[in-house]
Amino acid sequence: MIVWDDGTKKQRVYEMWEDNFHDPVSYANFYFNEVYGKNEVLLNEEMSADENIVKGMLHLNPYTLHVKGQQAEAKYIVGVATDEEYRRQGVMRELLVKTFQELRSRGELFTYLMPADENYYLPFDFRFGMAQVEQELEYLPELRKETEKQAKDIIEKDSKDSIDAKQESDAKNKEVLLKKEEVEQESQSEECPIKEDILGDNKNKSESSFEKYTFKTELPDAELETLVAQENVIKDTLFDIFTEISVPYIRRMEKEVESDYGQVIYVFDGESYVGRAAVGAEDSYFVLSQVFCADASKRENFLEQVILYCEEKYHYNRYQLVLDPSWKDITTKIGLYRNFRFMPAKRVKKIMFRLLNIEEFSEFLECKIETLKETSETEKEKAGAKICEADNCGTNSEENDDCKSDNCENTICEIDNCEAYTYREDIYIEDKYLEEQSGVYHFSLKDGKVSITKTETIKTDGMQSVSIAALTDYLFGKKEESIDSCETLTKEGKILLKNICPLSENCIMEIV
Repeated sequence: MIVWDDGTKKQRVYEMWEDNFHDPVSYANFYFNEVYGKNEVLLNEEMSADENIVKGMLHLNPYTLHVKGQQAEAKYIVGVATDEEYRRQGVMRELLVKTFQELRSRGELFTYLMPADENYYLPFDFRFGMAQVEQELEYLPELRKETEKQAKDIIEKDSKDSIDAKQESDAKNKEVLLKKEEVEQESQSEECPIKEDILGDNKNKSESSFEKYTFKTELPDAELETLVAQENVIKDTLFDIFTEISVPYIRRMEKEVESDYGQVIYVFDGESYVGRAAVGAEDSYFVLSQVFCADASKRENFLEQVILYCEEKYHYNRYQLVLDPSWKDITTKIGLYRNFRFMPAKRVKKIMFRLLNIEEFSEFLECKIETLKETSETEKEKAGAKICEADNCGTNSEENDDCKSDNCENTICEIDNCEAYTYREDIYIEDKYLEEQSGVYHFSLKDGKVSITKTETIKTDGMQSVSIAALTDYLFGKKEESIDSCETLTKEGKILLKNICPLSENCIMEIV
C-alpha cells in the first residue's frame, strides 16, 4: 500500500535513511531539519495486526528549474530505499509508478534523480541527461619554492655584479680621470632578461596570492539577492535546463556544506563579484563543488586562486574539482602547469531524467528549421515530403490557400518568402509505466517550434512507434542512436525526431 508520510513516521523514515545511506549523523540531521517536512515522502507499507510496517520509501524534493529560460516546477527523487527483507518484491516499482502518476496529474513535465546505480532506473525509462566534469590535481609547493629560489638567486647575482662593476669603475676613475665617461659606460650592469621570465606572475603570486581576490564566508541577504539574480541570468545563456538559484537555496546550501564540515566561500575582485564555491574535505581530497564564476574570462584564474586560498588555509595538497558541464574547456590541462599537477578530467554521468508529459514538454522544444529549409530536393523525396509548387506561395497570400497551415499537410515549401516550412508525422509513443502518456501523437515542426498533440489512445496496425525511453534518451541525452536504432520508426519519423533540438546542456548539481 502506497501512502503519503504525514510526519508521524519521521523516526522510522530517519532510521531507514541511516540504515541505507550511512550518512554522518551531522548530515542526516541537516536533512531532517532542513529538507524533511518541506518535501514529500511516499511510503510503501504492509498492513499488520499491530501496525503498518514501512517496507520502502521515496522522497520528492521540490525545485524550481529554468527550462529554455522559463520556470518549471519539478521534483528531484532522492532517498529511494527498501528494507533488506523486502527487496526484489516490487516495492520500488510500486513507489516509482505512483510517483509518475501523481506528478503527471499535477502537470509536471518530468522528474529526475542522481542514481546510486543506473541499472535500478533504466527499466523505468530514466535516461541520463547530464554529466558533470571531475578533475583531480595536486598542489606542488616544491615547484613554487624552486621558482622563487631561482628568482632570488638571479636577483642576488644581479645585485653582486652591479656592486663589483661599480668598484671597478671607481678604481678606473682614479687611474684615468680623462676616460671617466667611457669607463662609467662600460661599468653599467646589463639587465638580465631571464629575471622577468622566472619572476613573472609567480613573483606577484608569492607576494600577494590573495590580494587580487577577497574571500568571504558570509553575505547579507540583500547582497545575495542581487548575486543570485545575476547568476540565473548568466545560466540562462549557458544551459537548457538548470536549477534556479535563490537566497533560500544558498542558505540551505551553506547549512548542507557546514554539516559535512565544509564552507561556502564567496570571491570578489575589489567590489566586483567573481563567484563562489563550496569547499570541504572528502576522503583523501579537498573538494571544490557548487562552483560558479560570473565572468567566463576569469574562470581559470578564479579556480587557481580558490585552490591557493584553500591550500594556505587547510594545507591539503590534493584537490578534486566537481564542475558543471560548462567548465569542460577549462579542464583540459594534463601534467605540470604552474604549481600544479593535473590529472585528466573525466565526464561523469550524474542526472537521469524521466518524461512524464510529452505534450506539455513540447512547448519548451525548438526544431532545426534551417535544416528543413536547406534539405535537398532528393532528401525531401526520400523523406516522402511534398514540395509546394504554387507560383506565388505565401502563408499570408490571399490568392493561395493551399499553403495555409490548415490545408498544407506534410509540406516543405521552397519559396523564399513562404513561412510554411512544416514537417508533420503521427507517431505512437509507448509508455509501459504511465498509461496516460501512451498514445498516438501528432508531431508538427514549423517556424522553429515543436508541437506534439495526443490524438488517439489506441495504436492502429502498421503505425510507427517509439518508446518513451528512446525519446527521453534523445531529448535529454542527445543520443541520435536511440532514434536511428528504433526499428518501429519510419525514415520519415526518424528525420522528424532528429530535427527536434535536444535539451542536453543541463546543470543540476544538487545532492538532495
